[in-house]
Amino acid sequence: MGSFVLRYRGVIAVVLLLAAVLFGGLYRVADGVEKHSYNSGAVPPDTVQLTQGRTYQISVPGGRKALAKRGISTSVAQCSVTLRSGVSQNLTVTPLSNDVRPTNALATFVAPVSGSVHLDCGPWGAVYVDDADNTGWDYAGLFLLLTAICLTLAVALGLSALYARHDDEVQRGVGAGAGDHEVAGPDGGDPLS
Repeated sequence: MGSFVLRYRGVIAVVLLLAAVLFGGLYRVADGVEKHSYNSGAVPPDTVQLTQGRTYQISVPGGRKALAKRGISTSVAQCSVTLRSGVSQNLTVTPLSNDVRPTNALATFVAPVSGSVHLDCGPWGAVYVDDADNTGWDYAGLFLLLTAICLTLAVALGLSALYARHDDEVQRGVGAGAGDHEVAGPDGGDPLS
């Protein structure tokens, strides 16, 4: 297996580079379709599926910094959940402390009910529950990881192939001129005279 990789490392590097381009394209597609706070252009779903007693995170794109730029405090949360029946109840929310450095998450809450609910957090605007029960799997993250892995391996194998090619050319150059080391004739004079 090792000799196969060494022999065809240039070809493997090109295939890995093409795979990285494919995964990069799939990442862009998945990133535009998924509905997580960290996906570009995503719109929060109207309802989320919750399970009573489970802890969930409330997120907004850009997190605490984005709300601070809009002049909105994250230290106090005023959130409520509305069931499909129209019954609304206040939600006990625990804002994340300032020493926690999440990217998008603002607070956590324990679901008071099970089912599909609409979450409203007043001044925070439209919010995401990235870990809700009906939130899809993060394919964009997988494709981004695969892109990075393929690109890293392609660069490593490509550089290795270029180095081996250069090394082979140097060795052939030394071997071709190995018999031409005579500088002077047999009597020590100029061999051309």
